Amino acid sequence: MTYTDPSLHPEAPRQPERVVEVRRESSPLGWLVAGVVAIVAVIAVAFMLTSRPMAASSDQLAQAQEQGRAAGLVEGAQVGLQTGADQARQAAEASAREAASAAESVRRQTEIQAQTAADAAQDAAATAPAATDGTGTSPQADQPR
Repeated sequence: MTYTDPSLHPEAPRQPERVVEVRRESSPLGWLVAGVVAIVAVIAVAFMLTSRPMAASSDQLAQAQEQGRAAGLVEGAQVGLQTGADQARQAAEASAREAASAAESVRRQTEIQAQTAADAAQDAAATAPAATDGTGTSPQADQPR
């Protein structure tokens, strides 16, 4: 059957007819991949159904609890040691500051006492009677004790 479009001029050149064939070839690669995935899935399901998790006995639970307690004690001791070390360091720093302050106070007191003793010696020397025998010593220094 041939259809002729009446709107076309009969004098116009006709284009040659084109024949397009669509061929579909199937590849076994897709089926092969699908088969491998299915086999892996079946093996995984079989493995999950046959392997049961080992039921934990009461001894194992008690042992796990004891290990947890021991780990908690060790961690608590480490924190306690760190806290104790920090407190000891702070106490040592405070003691060092107090000792430095006390040493400075003692130094100032010693300087004041030395100055007072020097002033007293100068006052005593100024008020002492002069020696009359010319030896430069006082008469009281020659007396036996």
